[in-house]
Amino acid sequence: MIIAVLIFSFSGCGQNNSPQRAADEIIQDIITYHGCYDKEADSKVGELLAELDAADSRQGELWNKIMKYWDYANNEMTVNTDKLPDDLPKDNSLAITVLGFELNDDGTMKDELIGRLNTALKCAQQYPNAYVICTGGGTAKDNKDVTEAGLMGDWLKEHGLVDDRLIIENQSMTTAQNAEFSYKIILDKYPGVNSVAIVSSSYHIPWGSLLFEAEFMKYASENKVREIHVVSNCAFKTSNETYKESEILRWETGGMLQLVGNNDLAMKYYMNEYEKPEL
Repeated sequence: MIIAVLIFSFSGCGQNNSPQRAADEIIQDIITYHGCYDKEADSKVGELLAELDAADSRQGELWNKIMKYWDYANNEMTVNTDKLPDDLPKDNSLAITVLGFELNDDGTMKDELIGRLNTALKCAQQYPNAYVICTGGGTAKDNKDVTEAGLMGDWLKEHGLVDDRLIIENQSMTTAQNAEFSYKIILDKYPGVNSVAIVSSSYHIPWGSLLFEAEFMKYASENKVREIHVVSNCAFKTSNETYKESEILRWETGGMLQLVGNNDLAMKYYMNEYEKPEL
């Protein structure tokens, strides 16, 4: 009798599909397939999204939205230069968020970061009731007493921005952390803010917008808190050719992996030491 039961059980297992994968594993595959192959992986990503929806419908709905935004950010998003659009909120529900840039070894700001600040200042003058978030931690090799955000805030105040409009996020070391830490500050201390405009270098706008919007959607879904959205952008136009399209996609992938908590794999993408999954 026992033998018969064991045979029946084994036979039944053989007829079932393979065990359902954990949602986190599927999400990692969604990110890496898209990050490595872009539109060539659309079919594979579609299969993975369907698998995720079957495993966890909330996550399935969330990641369908995130992946649509990723495609939008890199292919359809308008990157504004010189000024923000004129139809953004005119009150302090808007936060203009200027993303940091690695400091010189001695703790001074590079020209590209000052260019971003000039652009942010124009946006702040265009929207005089908006908050301005400066974001970026200590990246000066030989000066641990300064942070990107601290120097950025000082520069903006020296150029006329009043202190009570300024928000400083000075702990982050990556764009993903810019998004994560800025969101927490907004949630904790600025309940009226519900929209963000990203200011950065032109090549960095889609990348920054993606990570901020993905973090906003992800955190709000997981923690049932109010939603904040990236509503626009303004770019400091740069001729920086360091980041080609494939490199930007790689950095975006590292950032997305960091947002979902896979820091080890994220670092492999940041350092260009990853292996492509087979398509």
